[in-house]
Amino acid sequence: MRTVTLAIGLAIAASNAVVAQAASHEHDMSQHQMAMPAASSEITHQSSGVLKAVNANENKVQIAHESIAELGWPAMTMWFTLSAPLPKNLKAGDTVRFEMLQGEKKQWVIVKIGRK
Repeated sequence: MRTVTLAIGLAIAASNAVVAQAASHEHDMSQHQMAMPAASSEITHQSSGVLKAVNANENKVQIAHESIAELGWPAMTMWFTLSAPLPKNLKAGDTVRFEMLQGEKKQWVIVKIGRK
């Protein structure tokens, strides 16, 4: 019984370490394909977070966003592609609200962004 309890405890500790490690890493989800229920690519998802970095050359932004429950995403920092240039009044450090959808190539594209 003690061996089973120890094995279960080790399994729980290992899974918690994996979750903590994943939550602490930055993610470039612009090219990620996420397993999602069948849905139209025109469905937008909203979130907010802090604009961490801007790559104007590639039309991408890095955002430390809140969790997005409908996608099963925890809060994390990740890169997104923009559908249009970033508004000139936004800069790294700003708190933003944004809408995104999954693009034709299954990448996540921000279609609307502004100050929160």
